[in-house]
Amino acid sequence: MATLNYQPFILSDDVQTGVAYSWLHSDDPRDDRFWKFVFRRGKLPPGVWEKAADANARLRAMYDDFVAEIARRYPGGSLLDVACNNGYFPVRAEQLGMRGCAGMDRRSHHWASIKVLNNITGTSVRFVNQGYSPVTHTAKVGKRYDVVVASAIMCHLPDPLHFLAFLGSVAKEAIFFWGQMLDTDDYRVAYNEPNRFTFTNKQFPYGFDDNTRLSRGLFRKSVELMGFGKIAELPYRETWLPAQWYAPHKAWLCMRA
Repeated sequence: MATLNYQPFILSDDVQTGVAYSWLHSDDPRDDRFWKFVFRRGKLPPGVWEKAADANARLRAMYDDFVAEIARRYPGGSLLDVACNNGYFPVRAEQLGMRGCAGMDRRSHHWASIKVLNNITGTSVRFVNQGYSPVTHTAKVGKRYDVVVASAIMCHLPDPLHFLAFLGSVAKEAIFFWGQMLDTDDYRVAYNEPNRFTFTNKQFPYGFDDNTRLSRGLFRKSVELMGFGKIAELPYRETWLPAQWYAPHKAWLCMRA
C-alpha cells in the first residue's frame, strides 16, 4: 500500500491515498501523524474517512484537469514531470494520448510507484532518478521534452529563477507551473524561515527552501525572457480544492510565443 501514497489514488473501496486531507486539515502537511497519506476506512477516527475521500477526490479532479489541458494542446507530445513523486502526471498524460513521458525524482523508490501504475494502466512511463540541484542549478535529464511540469516543487527550492531557467532549457514547447504566487506585478521573491524543514539541510543560502514564491510579475517576465511568453491560465473550478485554500495558487501553461 505504501508504494502509492502522496498522490490521490483509490486502491479499493476501503483504502485511498493522497496529501489533500493534510493540506486542508493540518497545520503542516508534511507531518507523518497523518497516517502517511494512506487512509484505511476502518482504522480512522470518526469523520476522517469522509473528509479524506472528499479532499483527495478534489485533488484528483484538479490534477486530471491540469493534464487534460496539456494533452489537449500537445496531442502525442512528450512530457516530463520534474518532481513526479508517485508518477500521477506522466502516467495520466500517456493515458490521454501523450507519448514518451517520464517522471523525474531524487527519491529512487518512486520508480516502484510508476512501475505499478504502468502495469495497471498499460502505460510505458520512464523514471529518471535525478533531483534538481540548487548548487549546480541543473539536473541530468538526458533529453528535452515537449512539455515540462513543475507542480508544487518551486516552493521547496532556494533558487527559483535558476530553476525556471532549467525548466526552459529542457522544455521544447511549454512549461506547466502550478504553485503559490505573490499577487503583485512587482518583481519579488518571498521565503519562509530558512531550514525549517531541512529539505536540503545545507548552510546559507540553500536553507531558504520553504514556501518559496515568485510574484506574478516576476514569473511572467521570466518566462517571457525565455521565450514562453504565451500564458494560458487554467481558471479555477468548483470541483477542485476549496477556493479559499486555492486562492494563492496559479495554474499556468507557459507556451512558446
